[in-house]
Amino acid sequence: MKQIDLTIVNENFLKSYCDCIDISEIKNELQHLMPKPQEIIDNLENIIIADINNIKTKYLNLLNHYSNEERKKIENIFNYSLYRQNDKFMNHFKKLNIKSCPFCNNNYVYFYKKDAKKFNTIATLEHYYPKVTYPHLSLSFFNLIPSCSTCNSKFKGTKKHVGEILHPYYEDFDSKAKFSVNVDKLPVDKDIELEINLRSNDDRCKQSIDRFQLDKIYKQHNDIAKEIWNKAQVYNESRIEELYDNFYKDLGYSKEDVKNMVFCNYLHKDDIYKRNHSKLTQDILEQFRIKGNI
Repeated sequence: MKQIDLTIVNENFLKSYCDCIDISEIKNELQHLMPKPQEIIDNLENIIIADINNIKTKYLNLLNHYSNEERKKIENIFNYSLYRQNDKFMNHFKKLNIKSCPFCNNNYVYFYKKDAKKFNTIATLEHYYPKVTYPHLSLSFFNLIPSCSTCNSKFKGTKKHVGEILHPYYEDFDSKAKFSVNVDKLPVDKDIELEINLRSNDDRCKQSIDRFQLDKIYKQHNDIAKEIWNKAQVYNESRIEELYDNFYKDLGYSKEDVKNMVFCNYLHKDDIYKRNHSKLTQDILEQFRIKGNI
């Protein structure tokens, strides 16, 4: 949806991430493979912290001539499943502060404390380039994206269009696609038909919509769209002012806080990943020129 804020992902962050991985052990095990993946051994640290552009141009095709069996051996050596259970490793993704799936904005992704020492998660880490085909990228930070299990499952076993969907660390779905409601049916009809309209003829955005079936998923949320519309009719600018002045101003809330409470969601673009359906809410209000004017 919205491009993820990577402000915290600086040199120290990536060094800390790298320190969570037993690079020496991985290199040692790779040394015993035949054929020996020397380029991976020589560049392992860089592969783990490389951004997606360097991954694509330098490291993506290092195993092109390897068989599926040979790739499987490399996948076992990188042992993503082991690191997936490592708190220090997973904590780096928790720090991104993503609470709603960046692919669908329809399901929550939570990292939460199980006890004083460990945390659990209902998030999965999606391999943008699948580890079955690219096992040497299975621990690369920028190849791992917190996501919901539903979207993650749509990647499984997928080779077609690999790398052709939007990457939420680098690309902004929000500016390339918009939710809208069928205006002809408002406000008389009970049901609102949702459809996704693309602002531009962006093939990668279309691939994302198709891969995650976003148009089909959001057609099931007519009740949410109807509620947003109905609230927008009641809570105009004067009503928001009244609520703010009479109830919330003295409690330290801002007008933006009041609007968020009224619509039960975040209305600022930068807050899309704080709650499910925030993009849907923002787009519907924007369509009727309500957001910012209520």
